[in-house]
Amino acid sequence: MKTLIYSKRNLKELLNDPISLIFIIGLPVFLLIFMVSLNKSLSFNESFEVENFVPSTIIFSYTFLTMFSGMLIAKDRTSSFLSRMFVSPLKAYNYILGYMFPILIIALIQTVILYIVGFILGLAVTINILYSIIFLLIISILFISLGLLFGSVLKDQQVGPITSILIQVVAFLSGMWFSLDLIGGAFKKVGYLLPFAHSVDLIRDIIKTNSINTKSLIVVLIYIIGITVLAILVFKKNMKK
Repeated sequence: MKTLIYSKRNLKELLNDPISLIFIIGLPVFLLIFMVSLNKSLSFNESFEVENFVPSTIIFSYTFLTMFSGMLIAKDRTSSFLSRMFVSPLKAYNYILGYMFPILIIALIQTVILYIVGFILGLAVTINILYSIIFLLIISILFISLGLLFGSVLKDQQVGPITSILIQVVAFLSGMWFSLDLIGGAFKKVGYLLPFAHSVDLIRDIIKTNSINTKSLIVVLIYIIGITVLAILVFKKNMKK
């Protein structure tokens, strides 16, 4: 109950910035429409085929949630809001979950809108889409937790540049723009050491074949648990300070 009450406050805070909400949803929609339409005309890359690019774009859109969540918690830290809140009986995990829950709602809205756009562009409507949404929301926790971790250690003005680097890393190492198999070597190995390519592979397999890539799922879950726990521990340390 304490977590839900704090979540309501954070949801109201997020809704007070509608321009950012429009940006984190509108930009991926534009990217999806532009690249899929261009590929239909030129047929230059199978990564941009609608069944491949829709899941890639959804996961890419979650990188903006990292920036969003990081700036929210960093703003609360620099404004001394959290310092005053620390007199409450809330624990560190209550705070982290209180930030996470409302941003998960935004992740769901992003996912649904991008799938609707994908259907318009020719993505087949199947039961696999419903299954994939469940796993996509799990993947979104990875990006939200990264943002909460960044926001717990960085200042408000530092979150933007750091998350901008993350956006580029996800774009180039997730297999979004091109298959990592095309380059291979160290580039592919680094890509699959991180969870982003595994996230894309996991969702693509669910959509195409209704099968779960167990290896990719395990890697993603390990990263989610590790980063979420680390975010809670860092936040707890800041509370003691």
